[in-house]
Amino acid sequence: ALLCAFKKLKEQGFYKHTTHCTIKHLNNLIEQDHRHVKRRFAKSAGFQSLRHASRTLKGIETIHAIYKRKRSLQPNFVFSTYNELQQLLTIA
Repeated sequence: ALLCAFKKLKEQGFYKHTTHCTIKHLNNLIEQDHRHVKRRFAKSAGFQSLRHASRTLKGIETIHAIYKRKRSLQPNFVFSTYNELQQLLTIA
């Protein structure tokens, strides 16, 4: 289904310079990085609109990226979402 949709979009002029890659281990890397999003939402859970879904997922991915960065920089780290957001908001 994905390949069919990709071909149709390519025929319509989208993704002209993009090739569809079917290497399994690359897909596993992407899925592995989105595991935290899947853990937060059940498959049956839906969103009211695409805008709400987009904002929620961006927030989850941002917090996860901050968490990953902090974890890689500090050997004995304690992560607090509240403290991280408070720091970011005082900087901005």
